[in-house]
Amino acid sequence: MTSYSATELERAFKKVARIRHGKQYSNDASYWTGGRCNWGGSHNLSEDCQTFANGFNKIEGLREIKEELKKCTSKSEYDAKKNNYIRQCEEALNGLNNNTSSSYMFGVCCIWSDAAPKKTVESKMKVIQQGLQNTKSALQKEDYKWVQELKELELEINQINKQMEENKRKAMKETDPMKKAALIAQIEEDGLLLQQKYQKKKEISDKFKWDPKKKVDDLIEAMKKAINKTRKKKDPSGSGGGSHRNPNPSDTDSSDSEDDYNSDNDNNNTSGGSKKDKNSNFFQNNQQLLIILGLATLVIFYLLNQKQEKEPNYYDF
Repeated sequence: MTSYSATELERAFKKVARIRHGKQYSNDASYWTGGRCNWGGSHNLSEDCQTFANGFNKIEGLREIKEELKKCTSKSEYDAKKNNYIRQCEEALNGLNNNTSSSYMFGVCCIWSDAAPKKTVESKMKVIQQGLQNTKSALQKEDYKWVQELKELELEINQINKQMEENKRKAMKETDPMKKAALIAQIEEDGLLLQQKYQKKKEISDKFKWDPKKKVDDLIEAMKKAINKTRKKKDPSGSGGGSHRNPNPSDTDSSDSEDDYNSDNDNNNTSGGSKKDKNSNFFQNNQQLLIILGLATLVIFYLLNQKQEKEPNYYDF
């Protein structure tokens, strides 16, 4: 099972937090370099990373639900474990839903919700929330009966496997063709039954299928992206801007759209200019040839229009 380390999270977040050291984030103070946040909470990055690690590890721990419940040998033991897992699901959901004016995820300062959170962090949070909700609902619906059924299936599968192996051993030694054919037919029949049992086992085992690692890893990557996101909203002075507190998620999107628009205009201007450049280059590169052609044309024109000299009149006396 994956274990998330506060130290590793802190190192990863510090690495991408260079953009947060500027004047526009002055209230961050030295938060991203080991100091405390200046937004009012007086907390530091190390403490927050420990909070995140605890929350992520609780989510990751829910991966073991199926295996742990399968070990139960009584209804009372099952119910106790089931209720404990339901409580863990609810705690994780509450931690991920804690998006208020003063806190964001697991009660950590809203500094983490900057830079268009809906586009980066919140979309990944929703994926985990949905997985947690599905797991919680499955736990609430099921009782100890599925564990008993699963154990019975496993016993039946083991018995069928043993019977098939025994018939295989007998068939290999059997010299009577009729008896050998009967043993082979029995093996094939047991094989079909075994296939059905395995399918049933798979259906039961998939009840609490939960693999949170990739989802949590994706959330961490989204957090790193949000920290490093440069807000590019332009103003006449050419400087960056924007208030840190309660940022408008559309700022980044509109800025991106503006950049895309400007990029398109630049492409259009470049396209128009390239035609002129091509025409100019053509005349420059072929100037000598054009001069020669012009002179040749003048010579031909002159020769064609030149009056022939008047022949002498040999009959003049």
